[in-house]
Amino acid sequence: MSRFTIIGAGGLGGPIAYALAAAGADSLTLVDDDAVDLSNLQRQVQFTTADIGRPKVEALADELVRRGYPRERIRPVATRFRPANAPGLIRNAAVVIDGSDNFPTKFAINDAAVAAGIPFVIGGVLRYSGQVLAGVPGETGCYRCVFEAPPPDDDSDNCSFAGVLGASVAVIAGHVARLALALAAGDISAAGELIVFDDLAASALARRVNFRRRPGCLACDSRVRAAAVEAL
Repeated sequence: MSRFTIIGAGGLGGPIAYALAAAGADSLTLVDDDAVDLSNLQRQVQFTTADIGRPKVEALADELVRRGYPRERIRPVATRFRPANAPGLIRNAAVVIDGSDNFPTKFAINDAAVAAGIPFVIGGVLRYSGQVLAGVPGETGCYRCVFEAPPPDDDSDNCSFAGVLGASVAVIAGHVARLALALAAGDISAAGELIVFDDLAASALARRVNFRRRPGCLACDSRVRAAAVEAL
């Protein structure tokens, strides 16, 4: 079973979708509410100037079809991923994949995947560096176990403001796709590990940080989650 939901159809989402489609994914659900902009083209290789103004999910779907992937296996959803619509967007997915460019969405993806018991991969890239984290609910910790909560808006950068090297995006996207395929095949050996990349490092391109479930994690700890819901 290799049904994937990819949130984000931009710099990470495009190459991830290419890799999964080429590997024979049973289906791809693409989720993004953004439209293609000229500023995207240096790092979002799936788009051209002819796509400017089009919904990213539709342009990406057309490019996948052009490359030979069956259109009936693609579900493009031009909407923003939110906790309220998350269950319907990830339902039936074997693996949920984050290719977004902001922390609130990454945490929402993590929480939805953990609540649904679906393996997930979260990727991020900024300037010359990036991170990849894979998790399996019930077996490993999650994104909140490592980072706990999104940073304040004024303390966090995104690629629109801080910039990103297109080649770095390709590196991160490749690792995200590899881990997603492994999880779909039942290989969880790389789950519970945060991979940190630095394209400017002279001696080591990546380092790996193992992590465990954190007591009191809002996503993993069912008692804490129930208390939070009750308090709403």
